Amino acid sequence: MKLTLLSPPSPFLIDQKAFPPLGILYLAGFLEDKGIAINVADLANRESILETALEPYADAEMYGITSTSPQYPQARKILNILRRLNPRALIAIGGAFPSSLPEKCIQDGFDFVIKGEGEEALFQLITQREKGEQPCVIQASYIQDLDTIPFPARHLVDIRSFGYEIEDGMGTTLITSRGCPFTCTFCSKEVWQGGTRFHSTSYVISELEHLIHNYGFKHFLFLDDTITLRRDRLLELCSGMKSLGIKWRCYARTTTTMEMLLAMKGAGCVEIGVGVESGSQKILDGVNKNETVEDHARFVRLCKEVGITANVFLMIGLPGETYETVEETRLWMEHVRPQKFGFNIFMPYPGTPVYQHPDQFDIKIYDIPEEKSWIKGRQGEYESFVATNELSRDEITRLFRELFTYYTEITKWQPGVGKG
Repeated sequence: MKLTLLSPPSPFLIDQKAFPPLGILYLAGFLEDKGIAINVADLANRESILETALEPYADAEMYGITSTSPQYPQARKILNILRRLNPRALIAIGGAFPSSLPEKCIQDGFDFVIKGEGEEALFQLITQREKGEQPCVIQASYIQDLDTIPFPARHLVDIRSFGYEIEDGMGTTLITSRGCPFTCTFCSKEVWQGGTRFHSTSYVISELEHLIHNYGFKHFLFLDDTITLRRDRLLELCSGMKSLGIKWRCYARTTTTMEMLLAMKGAGCVEIGVGVESGSQKILDGVNKNETVEDHARFVRLCKEVGITANVFLMIGLPGETYETVEETRLWMEHVRPQKFGFNIFMPYPGTPVYQHPDQFDIKIYDIPEEKSWIKGRQGEYESFVATNELSRDEITRLFRELFTYYTEITKWQPGVGKG
C-alpha cells in the first residue's frame, strides 16, 4: 500500500517552520516499523500553491491528514484537491480538531476519522481496509508502554529546515510523555485519555543522543504539557542529560520546587513556559486551575534566583472576566515582572467544558470562523469571539491590545519577535 501523511499549512502563524510535524512523524515511524512504506508531505508555507505541492503525491492509495482547529480550512482544501488528483484514494484525517468533531469531518467528505491517539488507530484502519472493513470513525486502545513506540521518522522530512531559537541556537522538538492529569475547563484533551503515560528516562536520553549524533541538534524544546509531574523521574532525567551539553526549554506547573529547578538548570534548562492564565484568583478558581496567584509569583521568583527564564502565558476573556480581574492581572504582571510572556485572547475550543457548557460559565461564545480559530497567531490580527457579562467582545479586544503594549514595555519582551 502507498500511504502519504500530510501536514497542512498554518498561515496564521508567524513562522510555519518553527516546529516539525511531530505527530505524523510518530505515525510514520510506527508504521515504518511494521513494514509499511510512508511518504510525508510537509506543506508549511505552501498554501498559495497547494495543488502544485500535492501533485508529487498523486499516486497514493491512502492519505492521512493531521489538523488542529485553525488548520482545518487548509485540510479541507487538501481534501478537495486530492479528490481531483486521485479520486480513488481513501482519505483519513486525525489530530485535535477531528478528535473533537469527528462527525463534522465525515460530513465534510473525509472517508475516515482517527479519533484520539493515532498510531494503533491508523494501523488498524490500514489492516481493516485490507480485509474490506471500512468504519468511518476509528479509536484504538492507547499504547500503554510508550517505549515500544519507535522514534519519530524525522528522516522523512527536511528536519533541519525546521527550527526554534533557544538562546544561542536553533532547536528541535521532542515529547517524553503523553496526557495531562489536570482538569482546566478551557483545555481540550480529546486526543488523550485521562491520566499521563511516560517514556522511560533511558528512552528519552537515547532519543536525545540520536538527535545530537544524527542531526547535530544541541537545543531542544520538550513539548510535554508538564515535564515536572513526577519529581523522581525529572531528577533522573536531569541527571542523565547533564553530560550531553545541551540547552533546552520546557513547560511546567508553577508548583515546581526549587530542588527541581536547580536540577533542571544543571542539566541545561534555560527557559520554562508556564500557564499563569490570569492574575486574578477568582478567574483561576473559575477555570479549575488548582493553583494560586501566589504559586505563580513564587515560581517566577524562584526561576530568577536559579537563572532560568520564566515565560508566563496569560489570557484575557476567560469566563467571569471583569474590569477588576483584568486590573488584577495587570497589577500581578507589574509586581512580578517575568522575563518573558505570551498573551492571547481566550479561544474556546470544541471538546472543552467551557465550549460544551457555556451556560455553566459567565461566557458568551460567538460564531468562530475556522480560519480565525487560533489562540496564538500574528500580532495585529487578534479578535475576540467571547464576551462576559461585564466585557463585550470589542472591549476584550481593546483591553488586549492595550495590555499587550503595556506588558511589552515592563518586560522589555515582545512575543513572536526575536528569540523564543
